[in-house]
Amino acid sequence: MFDHKRVFPQRYGQCLALSLLLSGGASAGENFITDKYVVAVEISPAEESVAEINAAIKIPLVKNIAAVRSSLSWSYLDDVAVNSSRQLCPSTGSKVCFSQLSEQAYAANNFYPLWHEEALRKELELQLKSVADTEMVPGLTERLSELRTLALFIDQRAYDLLATDSYYVYQSYLTQIKQDRSALFRTEPLTLSNQSDVMLSQLSLPLTLTKLQSLRPRNTKFEFAMNIVEKMQQLPSHPLSSFHLQGVIHQGEIITAGQALIRVFYDQGDLVPLDFELLSQSGVINNSGVVFDSIKGFQRRHGLVVDGIIGPETAMRLTMPYDEIARRIALNLQRSRVTNHIENTPHIWVNIPDYMLRIFDGSEVVFESKVIVGRSTRPTNLFSSSINTMVVNPSWNVPLTIKRKDIVPNVKRSRDYLVKHNMQILKSWRDRTKIPVDQIDWQSVNPKTFPYEFQQGPGPNNALGKVKFLMPNDYSIFLHDTPTRGLFRKTKRNFSSGCVRVEKADDLANFIIDFQRRSNIAPYSAMVSSNSSDTVYLSQRLGVDFIYLTAWIDENNALQMREDIYGYDSPRAEPVESKYISMKNFRH
Repeated sequence: MFDHKRVFPQRYGQCLALSLLLSGGASAGENFITDKYVVAVEISPAEESVAEINAAIKIPLVKNIAAVRSSLSWSYLDDVAVNSSRQLCPSTGSKVCFSQLSEQAYAANNFYPLWHEEALRKELELQLKSVADTEMVPGLTERLSELRTLALFIDQRAYDLLATDSYYVYQSYLTQIKQDRSALFRTEPLTLSNQSDVMLSQLSLPLTLTKLQSLRPRNTKFEFAMNIVEKMQQLPSHPLSSFHLQGVIHQGEIITAGQALIRVFYDQGDLVPLDFELLSQSGVINNSGVVFDSIKGFQRRHGLVVDGIIGPETAMRLTMPYDEIARRIALNLQRSRVTNHIENTPHIWVNIPDYMLRIFDGSEVVFESKVIVGRSTRPTNLFSSSINTMVVNPSWNVPLTIKRKDIVPNVKRSRDYLVKHNMQILKSWRDRTKIPVDQIDWQSVNPKTFPYEFQQGPGPNNALGKVKFLMPNDYSIFLHDTPTRGLFRKTKRNFSSGCVRVEKADDLANFIIDFQRRSNIAPYSAMVSSNSSDTVYLSQRLGVDFIYLTAWIDENNALQMREDIYGYDSPRAEPVESKYISMKNFRH
């Protein structure tokens, strides 16, 4: 490692190389630059200050970069194996991906090194690793290995060059996911675009740790998460498999693979070291005491039923390979980049795999509620918007998918279905003329071509409950109450047809009314009691983000993981329909 106060110096008695320039970089009369290297001079330890070196060599200040006739020498990489670019940027046919941008950066820095500080190197490598560990960018893991190999060299010029190119590789990745945020939910390999360099901004000089850290994923415990990733990757092979945890293990029963199980709990922080040591000396492990508590703690971290019983769901999570845990943490760190953040006003996050709605004011959670989200066959879309209308005692306009798949088939079986569910048939959403049910030949009706619409009137059995919250979007998605309260007692709550049912809808309505700070809005309870439909247009809109995070670090620094209910975490045989993962922003 070289001293950041000196520009590529060798030790006393060796050549002092001060530049990465090719010949021809000096103006007339400044002949201290020779072929590829600045003239080497012998210096004593007493002369090693920057000021003394500059005075001795007479380094010119390059004020006009365009006037520099030399170009950067990439020859320092000639004898170095750099194979990562074949995957990172195969179309370039070069050892590096962004040579032109790198040359501009060095020219702007007077051809001095950019990565002379160890803290900068560590930060760059950490952020590169956070992307490489998602396994979405082929070649990036190999590039990291190459950088770490070059870091061991005495001559650090090759490292500096490759680090600068890697910085632009990283910027290219950030540009791509900013333009196509849904890429983080398809999990398909990303190849850097040939046009990425056009869109990348010049490296901001001087390069500082603060500037580099600003590229981290926001609103995450980044370093803590990456420490867990590193730990998972360094652990020995996972000691458990599905074979070890067959059947159901109740409280008090012997756990056949008990030693392997307590190792998993210890590795993942669900069992403290002292208890692990004591249990390791025990011949038989029972589902009792600290083991029973560890099972419940593990279940709580994974959003499972917290009963201390090892059943199929708990067993599946317990046997997840450590490298897969690491990959999912890294993937979700990147997903947090594309989640819209509102700093100065309360905003709603609906985390679909967590089945939870939370209102954040800054980083503080000021409201939370269980929710029911779309089933796997009818996913809730990922997008951003803002609540602009609240309807109390709403009617329910049956969406097209539900009309075709549910309502029409039910009416064909029983004409009483519409009466029981307080529904009427309308000619269209524009023409609200009512169509008598007996005027339709139901035997010949095709659900896919049925021309009329269904509407359910307000009432205690209305599918939307007592209130709905509307927001602009292309998917007819909104938040609403529900008369079916029992489903909120379930741990896994993906039962809807896309819209999101809110357990504490009444409290959310009161929060939104209070947020308006207007005296002309009637109390929510009074509107509900009137039994008539009331529409409240909101002057103070509340931002909403429908997000998909299956791994994160909570406020207690514990790793929380959730089931990948829509299959967005792993490669799929069939691609995800783009409308579900559009990540479009309808807020503005």
